[in-house]
Amino acid sequence: MKAKQLEKSLEKLISIKQPCFIWGGVGVGKSEIVHKVAKDMGYRIEDVRVALLDPVDLRGVPKVEDGRTVFCPPVFLPSNEQPKTLLFLDELPQGSPSVQNALFQLIKDRKLGEYTLPEDTVIVSAGNRVQDKAGANRVNTALGDRFVHLNLDVCHQEWIDWGIKTKKIKQEVLSFISWQGEDYLYNFDKNASVNATPRAWEYTSNVLATDPDSEIEQELYAGIIGEGIAPEFIAFVRRFRNLPSVDVLLKNPEDILQDLELKSDMIYMIVGVLAKNMNKDNIQKYYEFLRDTQDIQDEFLVMAMTMATARDESLKKTKTYIDYEIDYQDIGA
Repeated sequence: MKAKQLEKSLEKLISIKQPCFIWGGVGVGKSEIVHKVAKDMGYRIEDVRVALLDPVDLRGVPKVEDGRTVFCPPVFLPSNEQPKTLLFLDELPQGSPSVQNALFQLIKDRKLGEYTLPEDTVIVSAGNRVQDKAGANRVNTALGDRFVHLNLDVCHQEWIDWGIKTKKIKQEVLSFISWQGEDYLYNFDKNASVNATPRAWEYTSNVLATDPDSEIEQELYAGIIGEGIAPEFIAFVRRFRNLPSVDVLLKNPEDILQDLELKSDMIYMIVGVLAKNMNKDNIQKYYEFLRDTQDIQDEFLVMAMTMATARDESLKKTKTYIDYEIDYQDIGA
């Protein structure tokens, strides 16, 4: 399922305190979605990396009380004095079989020995698949039977919308992924040490923001998204940097577009820049440019309006956007 579907599913399962397990590839955003849903629902989150635990860590440290041995629960297990908590057991498949066995009672019966989970605590887990070769072990079937299992798929349009709304991803990266699609957003080879993943593209955007020198760009990006994709991305970014300003483009569009040799990658660049800079004052001008330019097909106009309104939803209230929805309703507006 896509990220938005996963969020809705988590909300339903959390509301009934049903333990659930999120499966997905490396770096696709499983943990980020859990944290977002927890925040949206008003839960404090306790993030526990199961890969780092030993079985004894779950029971806690023993002490003698009235001649009997009792265990002091570890600090990561919620107490009744704390606000409602989402106990996030991340990287569960990387946990050893003995740790997975120790989790049976906690997940099914909400107990560990003498310890009992507070009534308002919910359990969510996540992990990579065995085929990802990310150190994941096979999850014991008895443990797996205690969860509702959800699979997270990569959707490049959802990731682009997220990048626009959060302002975490630079426009060059957004335009490149818009152009190349999901095969470049998530290009995973289990035998490679470096892969293009949504997380890697966020790192790429962070590095791009530092404006690295041309002599180190190749090595930097190859170390984040892999040697195969890095040269294409660098070539795209260099063309992006040579784009004329929006004002220059709109003043003399025919001559400028002719000089640019309007190929598909260049159209994605122009659409991205227009979407990034669109506001209530210029939306009519940008809309007319996209609508009336012969070399820019209708789907690119729809893309620009979608990206712009994902960044600023108030644009949907403008007359221009309302007219656009009516005119282009047949192709996804």
